[in-house]
Amino acid sequence: MRQRIAGSLLILAVGAAATATDAAEGLPDRRAVSGKPVAEVATRDTLLDLMRQLEELQTEVRQLRNTVEVQGHELEQLKGRQRALYDDLDKRLRDAERRGSAMASVIPAPLAAATLAATPAAPRVTTAPQQQEYDAAFDLMKQGLYDRAVKAFRAFLAKYPDSGLADNAQYWVAEGNYVLRNYKLALEEFTKVLNAPQSPKAPDALLKIGYVHYELGAYDKARKTLGEVQERYPGTSVAKLAAVRLDKMKKEGH
Repeated sequence: MRQRIAGSLLILAVGAAATATDAAEGLPDRRAVSGKPVAEVATRDTLLDLMRQLEELQTEVRQLRNTVEVQGHELEQLKGRQRALYDDLDKRLRDAERRGSAMASVIPAPLAAATLAATPAAPRVTTAPQQQEYDAAFDLMKQGLYDRAVKAFRAFLAKYPDSGLADNAQYWVAEGNYVLRNYKLALEEFTKVLNAPQSPKAPDALLKIGYVHYELGAYDKARKTLGEVQERYPGTSVAKLAAVRLDKMKKEGH
């Protein structure tokens, strides 16, 4: 934009100089009514017009600069909200992991109890080095460096497959691919989360699988999956989000 404005100013300056030269060379030394040479009057008028246009351009530059600053501020606010949401979600996932139940805070108690009774699992531990590597990968996620975050979480899973943070890492691998619009790969990764025994991320993964089907244009599968979310986790936040997406699909004629 600055280059365009600079180019406009250069063109105006060259045009003004050419006009003044033509006036000086093409007219005899005659006097206008005002008593001043015609060339002088023409040059003065041209310069005044140039100054007027310059002022207009400067005003436009100031307006554009203000717009860019406002948009930059709004973008930073959005990034801040995204980081806060990621932090909140990760905290919720970790809390569920520590409780050792399949989302005991959001899944109806009878269903959670039945799941735990049917598939007891040994608790998994998280060491300090594991936590450090996980946090480093998660920081990349919060910064919007999704490609690097996915690679970091994959490396974490390869190195610590039995870590207490392995399920969380798998979820963020899936989420990163979803944000990057790698929908087919995201579908595979969210399915891994869903199939993990007693995964506290199962409700979120099932919801995202419904979203992925929607993005891929598989609307029948999307409706079926989102309906399953409502049936399996009634009254929860994921059930409400599923209802919102189903309503959107209905309005779109899908």
